[in-house]
Amino acid sequence: MKDSRIKILSDEVICKIAAGEVVERPASVVKELVENSIDAGSCSIEIDIELAGKSLIRVADNGEGILSEDVKIACLHHATSKISEINDLGRINTLGFRGEALSSISSVSQMDIITCSKSSESGVSVYLERGEVLKLRPVARIQGTTIEVRNLFYNVPARRKFLKKESSELSEIVNVVGRFILAYPNIEFKLKQVNRTLLHAPKGMNLKDRIKLVLGGDISDHMQEISDTDNDCKLTGFVSKPSTSRKDRRGQIFFVNGRFVKSKTLSDAVYAAYYSLLEKGRYPAAVLFLNVSSEKIDVNVHPAKLEVKFEDENFLKNLVRTAIKGSFNRQEFYKPVPAVFNKGYEETSETNESGFNPECAPETQTEFSYKLRNGLSVHKSRWDKLSPVTAWEEPIFSRTGDIFQVGKGYIVQVKDDSMKIFDQHAAHERVLFEFFTKVDTTRPVESQKLLFPVRLDVTAEEAVVMEKVMPNFSSLGFSLENFGEKSFIVQAVP
Repeated sequence: MKDSRIKILSDEVICKIAAGEVVERPASVVKELVENSIDAGSCSIEIDIELAGKSLIRVADNGEGILSEDVKIACLHHATSKISEINDLGRINTLGFRGEALSSISSVSQMDIITCSKSSESGVSVYLERGEVLKLRPVARIQGTTIEVRNLFYNVPARRKFLKKESSELSEIVNVVGRFILAYPNIEFKLKQVNRTLLHAPKGMNLKDRIKLVLGGDISDHMQEISDTDNDCKLTGFVSKPSTSRKDRRGQIFFVNGRFVKSKTLSDAVYAAYYSLLEKGRYPAAVLFLNVSSEKIDVNVHPAKLEVKFEDENFLKNLVRTAIKGSFNRQEFYKPVPAVFNKGYEETSETNESGFNPECAPETQTEFSYKLRNGLSVHKSRWDKLSPVTAWEEPIFSRTGDIFQVGKGYIVQVKDDSMKIFDQHAAHERVLFEFFTKVDTTRPVESQKLLFPVRLDVTAEEAVVMEKVMPNFSSLGFSLENFGEKSFIVQAVP
């Protein structure tokens, strides 16, 4: 029978347990080390990785460095220069403060710290394994710090075994560095893997361009800047137009006092501002920065410091919701979809401000008037000069009844006393999905070469995924080629 007596755990076990809370995956290491570099006043940070961080993570900066006599202390558990007494927890203005990062990382890896402070004539190198200092020697280095983490979880095989595949771990590292790029425009960031640059944001690059680098142009080109201040709380950032949305919340990135956080409070406030403007299952994009007194938030509530508690959540919700809704009132930001008609129809009909766009009509019609949600009325007299309906090759609709289009996104069929509304984009996606799921991948799919190749510009995260799945695209008849760091060329389609 196993001994059930209470005992004190060894230091090694304690360190590994603590490391499990701080170091979950390679991206966690990148986050902790970059935060240390930012707290050290760096204006240039370079991250190099191999095998998505499993083999090597190297973070080099030009910050203030560590004093040679403090290097060994810096690797001890709960050793920090950020706080010194309990009251300091109520006024934290740095990203790190617990003194757990270096100790936790060194306990589950082989770590080398090379650093030089402004007051030192030369640098010092410290090599650690399992949290213990094995080598200490002087080295040549300019002011700053380089930390190399090799063979992460080499002594915790269970943790290493459950790391995700390389593309997933790399994608998460790209996400982590992307958030730092958004939060700190006065710092140059560069992320590389095996001499290939995945992300590069020069110092001084404006926020809109950084959003484009991280989220992609399809989102950033349709975002509007917002700003509001109330009771010493300042909110700034960019939000998407109601016409631009995503199927998930990954386009929502929040920072509180420069720290990336996952906040249901802020996410709910953003969604409330768009509540009646988006389809169900669609979410707006938002990159928001909230600056608030450190005494009004608690950042010491999550092991990875990814969550914060607000003193007055309702006040913040109202601030965010009001700022976003205020931007909708600007004419340049929120406009109705313009009405587009064929020439003959436009010349003989009254002005239509609803955005309704009939494309076709039947040869014979009966008198009717349907009231749509925006107050639109469709009358027989306005349909007199529309072109006849185009015959459908597939029996998606019945052959009788009136068929027309609304807002270039919905097909409406009216028959007798019923009306059917189809999301034409979703229907088209379904047709394509059915086609590709029935493709026999054991046989080559015929491809048609494009007269003019199409260039696809993607985000760094998407580029990682694209490279991984390119063979799958080839088996489906697509011909894609890498065209730079975050671009691909489509040469042929099925």
